[in-house]
Amino acid sequence: MRGREQRGYTLVELVIVVTVLGVIAAIAVPSLSSSSDKQLDLAAQEFAAAMRFARSESIRTGEPHGFRQQSGAKRIRVFHLDTSTSPGTLVYDVYHPVDKQLYDIDLNLESLAAADSLNRTAIFRGACNQQGNIYFDASGTPWCADPETVLLDTFEVDLVLGSSRRTVALDDITGRVTVR
Repeated sequence: MRGREQRGYTLVELVIVVTVLGVIAAIAVPSLSSSSDKQLDLAAQEFAAAMRFARSESIRTGEPHGFRQQSGAKRIRVFHLDTSTSPGTLVYDVYHPVDKQLYDIDLNLESLAAADSLNRTAIFRGACNQQGNIYFDASGTPWCADPETVLLDTFEVDLVLGSSRRTVALDDITGRVTVR
């Protein structure tokens, strides 16, 4: 054991290690604080995807499909509209194309997407009994599900998480869905 020399760390080596750790921490902290923005972005994208899917199914099948977003609820469900009854019946038997589960997005149950609150603005070109129930006709135009003859004028869902906000908007004529 006499031939081996034990050596400790010098002050310069310790300062270099602490500096490197400080730089890594300075880079990592901003990315951690923006995770809530990413959660809100994902929530908005999930809602927009549900609306787009309902519209595309209506165009693809020629049968009315739509979505239900209850006021204040952090949830959106995709349905097909059974027009054999009056008013039409919302049938929740539409499956998500990827996970093959019923198309039902509930932010209270999501692990990655999040929002503290959700506010909906729905305006129609007439009286609509269920303002959160929107369906698309075969050309992709959005309508009120009850009664089925009332066109949509404005539909927006504001998702809020902390101080961040995202808006999912549905165009009244084209049915185009955008996230702002």
